[in-house]
Amino acid sequence: MGRLLRFSIDEPFSKPLIIIALQIAFISALISYYGVEIPMQPVYDFFRINLRKVKQNCGFLPIENLFNSFTRRKTSESQRNEGLKQKQRKEVISSENGNSFKLDKNENYFVFTNDQLALFDGTRPSKPVYLAILGRVFNVEKGKKHYGRGGGYNFFAGRDATRAFVSGDFSEEGLSDDISGLTDEELLSIASWIEFYEKDYKFVGVLFGIYYDRDGKPTPLLDNINSKISQLKIQKQQKSIEMEAFPPCNSEWRKETGGRVWCTTRSGGVFVNGVGVPRLLFEPTTQNQRCVCVKNFGAPLSNLGVDKKQIKGGESRGDLDNPNLREYKDCVPTANSCKLSID
Repeated sequence: MGRLLRFSIDEPFSKPLIIIALQIAFISALISYYGVEIPMQPVYDFFRINLRKVKQNCGFLPIENLFNSFTRRKTSESQRNEGLKQKQRKEVISSENGNSFKLDKNENYFVFTNDQLALFDGTRPSKPVYLAILGRVFNVEKGKKHYGRGGGYNFFAGRDATRAFVSGDFSEEGLSDDISGLTDEELLSIASWIEFYEKDYKFVGVLFGIYYDRDGKPTPLLDNINSKISQLKIQKQQKSIEMEAFPPCNSEWRKETGGRVWCTTRSGGVFVNGVGVPRLLFEPTTQNQRCVCVKNFGAPLSNLGVDKKQIKGGESRGDLDNPNLREYKDCVPTANSCKLSID
């Protein structure tokens, strides 16, 4: 028969050991609930020093080797985890024109998985609140009243719900990172949201998925989206310049007299010593046309369709020679107001 080992523990030590065990169980429960990480080395040092005293007084079998073995294993795991984190931190070169959303070459960041990002959804008191948009992850902890538990935008936390930023669909199906089929205006709106988060919140990493690979590099899909957004920004800027050069006409429609368009100093643009004349402007990109007030004297406001030879002695036809302009039927070319014919 095997020999039963008995440990002699003096009565004075029984109650303290029971109390310590209960305290450890309670603290462990708190640590588990709040996800707190314990610095193991100081804990080990404390037990190693005091274990000798307990061993001498209580006659325990030597278990110091167990602590040494545990510490070596813990240190090894810590080193491996740190190595993994370093591997996940990557550097990529920012775009030359600054219009696409890539990362600065001096910027260290973390590559999250969907499961990792979900841990930062605002439900854990020990963790900050993160959200992702177009694969970029931001720390929105300072806006916790909005993004944390119970906040009006909590559905954005812990995930990439890029589509919902412009669709307004906050169902589980709508909270998606897929932005296929969005309009040009919606893509520009997403770009504005990213600029907002980059300005007001801290960037912490990227999300491994459809926009970034496991090494944190942009996917071909993201490159295409960035290129599209860059083109749209250029078009928007050109549109703004065009609206300044060709402001919209004033217009009215009356049952008795029909329609009329006219230009004044309040037509949306500024014409020095003049108000401009109505013209139809054809927009090649949209295949649409609209009434605009066109400068009909002096130097042109738009470079398109201008022959520099026309400008002599400070006199020219303004923007009247723009090839995308058309005169109104049955309207005097120099008139500030034109009646609309009913075809």
